Amino acid sequence: MPSIPFIKGDKVDDNTDFRDALPVNYYAVLRDIYGEQGYMLNYYGLSYFATGQGISRGKVWVERTGFSGQYRVSGTSLIKIEDDQSVTVLGVIAGTDQVSMTYSLNNLAIVASGKLYYYNPTDGFRQITDSAVGSPIDIVWADFRFVLTDGEFLFQSSLLDEAEYEPLDFSGSDFQPDKIWGVGLNDDNELIAFNELTTEYFVNIGQDNFSYKRIQQKAVKAGIAGTHCKAEFNDKWYALVRRSNTQYQFNVIRSGSTQTITSREIEKVLTEYTSDELSKAVVEVFTKDSTTWMVAHLPNKTLVYNDTVANSYGVGAAWSIIKTDVYGDKTYRGKDMTFDPRFSKWVIGDKLDSKIGFLDDSVCTHYGEIVEGLLFTPIIPMETLSINEIKFKTIPGISPDNDATVFVSRTDDMRVHSKEHIEQYGVSFDYNKNFISRNHGYVRDETAFKIRTASRSRMAFCRFDVDAS
Repeated sequence: MPSIPFIKGDKVDDNTDFRDALPVNYYAVLRDIYGEQGYMLNYYGLSYFATGQGISRGKVWVERTGFSGQYRVSGTSLIKIEDDQSVTVLGVIAGTDQVSMTYSLNNLAIVASGKLYYYNPTDGFRQITDSAVGSPIDIVWADFRFVLTDGEFLFQSSLLDEAEYEPLDFSGSDFQPDKIWGVGLNDDNELIAFNELTTEYFVNIGQDNFSYKRIQQKAVKAGIAGTHCKAEFNDKWYALVRRSNTQYQFNVIRSGSTQTITSREIEKVLTEYTSDELSKAVVEVFTKDSTTWMVAHLPNKTLVYNDTVANSYGVGAAWSIIKTDVYGDKTYRGKDMTFDPRFSKWVIGDKLDSKIGFLDDSVCTHYGEIVEGLLFTPIIPMETLSINEIKFKTIPGISPDNDATVFVSRTDDMRVHSKEHIEQYGVSFDYNKNFISRNHGYVRDETAFKIRTASRSRMAFCRFDVDAS
């Protein structure tokens, strides 16, 4: 009786290639259990938190006396979420694109559609119209100045007045002259220029005009795909990088070095998109359940990378796909997460409408709607055998959803699956009862299984045991 783990499965494609079948709306949890190294658990659900003014375009949590709080660009509005979860509209933000947000001691700054806006409670909401600002695409707060880029140059605000920009206070990115996609700051207070094909570091030397000098030896020959294709956590930048004119990967960038976290399957997924499409991707990082997550929002697909699993089990097991809806490939609706310490929740915007939600680990629904989960197995050699039954090792008694349903099918060619067998996951308080699926037929050479789930509460799968004769 073979025991089959669920970490990832197999499939084939039209190019005569064996591929990874990535889990959908599930992720691996590493823990020695039932003789396996881990189990698969439903990704977090989305539950209602507040109502915004439109689709989500960016967010920031501000920790400053006088204007601390959660700020979002929702549709064409800058909003603040108040202590009672109500929403206050603070100003109008042009465009529909993703925005960059940061803050200084005095101002919240927003870059959107080539315009720069400030907000603070004293001066209110205003657009900065200084001609030296040009058409910025990204912004960071560094050494008591705002540092911006317009894609060609780096430039900075005045020390005396954050709304003032000197025409001569600028610099290029000259290690390998290419487009500047974005800016950032590391824990050593070094300015980072994320270029198209390179990443450069600068140190503040207090010189006239532009204050920063390039640190030549720290330059990295890997850039990013677009302005919002990067996110920082613990002095590491998780990014969709561009290493040549054609090669895209997900990397972790540290000071002066870069490491790929891209599996073979994910590299193949990236080839499905053009450079222009990838430039509009959004990468974000968050931590939950002692796990570091990177979420990559591609044009029609959302990928999740589990950094904790990757460090122990390899990058191949660390990737999942998350989506919304029961059937089809509707992309995951959540975007723009920020932790709100007032409520101890990861608050998240929405790609589809004005909803503002939070990551809910008690459900796997999206605002009450059931979403599909998919798990795939590796190819199993079972020459000339009949499958009598499949026994699933799960945790059925925890789920309060007595209608939780599992659909089991199998394939002999890793492409077309059989008619689904419908099983009930289990009922509350029935902790020791693992369900059995029977009559899966005769196997000529090898087979693989697909498990499709539909549930309101989260489900866990450790492995299944196949009885064949």
